[in-house]
Amino acid sequence: MEILFLLVGLIFVAFGLLALAAEVRTRRGACEVRGEVVGFSTVEGGASGGRYFHPVAQYAGLDGVTRYIEGSVGSSSPLESVGDAVTVLARPDDPESAAIKSSLSYILGVVIVLMGFASCTVFFAIFRISTFSVAGAVVVMSCGAWKLHGIIRDKPLPLAAWRDYKARILRSRIFTDATKGQIPWADPAALQTAVAKQKTANRFAIPFFLLAGVGLVLFGGHLRKQTEFFLERAVPAAGVVVDVVANDSGDTTTYAPVVAFEHQGRTYRFKDSVGSNPPSHRMGEAVRVLYDPGRPSDARIDRGRWNKVIPILIAISGGMFCALGIWLACRRF
Repeated sequence: MEILFLLVGLIFVAFGLLALAAEVRTRRGACEVRGEVVGFSTVEGGASGGRYFHPVAQYAGLDGVTRYIEGSVGSSSPLESVGDAVTVLARPDDPESAAIKSSLSYILGVVIVLMGFASCTVFFAIFRISTFSVAGAVVVMSCGAWKLHGIIRDKPLPLAAWRDYKARILRSRIFTDATKGQIPWADPAALQTAVAKQKTANRFAIPFFLLAGVGLVLFGGHLRKQTEFFLERAVPAAGVVVDVVANDSGDTTTYAPVVAFEHQGRTYRFKDSVGSNPPSHRMGEAVRVLYDPGRPSDARIDRGRWNKVIPILIAISGGMFCALGIWLACRRF
């Protein structure tokens, strides 16, 4: 349902903004001290039960006490190496609160926000206000609200407990010489195996992401030129939905409207390129059509300012693939 694009998009935007705000709060009022990666901790988690490695850095606090900080961001392969210099953000008013300075938190936050905006954009591009669509959206939101209410009712979480849980998840853990035995140090053999697997995967991942990214950027640019060329020549017409066709792609089924319109006394039909589930249009619904008078078979539903959205989203996706490929290449070399 189209409303899911909006709900998922808003959730992603909210989480991305929370991550950015948490990083800003961490850096505000903190002092930079030098640290050095001395090892990695390991955490078992995730739906697949995978192993995640967190860097552990040693630093001297503002009070002169040697401490060890476990990074809050983990990965299936270490992002740093033992001996790497890092910058630790220590707070003068709270020696037990610190964080490893990294741009990765900002990057992750921005990427999550962009993914949320993309999902919201898809919603506004395909959603049409009608009695059926509004009723479907109300049903989905009501079911989601009822489910959330049931979860909160069955497992109530006080505000203080929620804050404590959020702090455990987002804040870095700090240890001293007396408590560093509590660090779940990663097994050296498992660490070497993860690094070897990542290097092998990067041999294929780097060219894949770079080639796929460049291809998507070029494809998005090509679609943009085609769309602009079409819009320059297109003329409007009144159309009507005469059929709704199912498109099966794996486990997902979407429905695209078939629209009929007239040009010089002749009726033309076309299937719209955008499908959704449930259908965004109903049989007999009147729609505005744009078509090329020189080639009336080249037509599409007029979505106003959203006509150029798809090429832009494709190009942005390609740019993200390229950025990921470049980042992996910089890590390797």
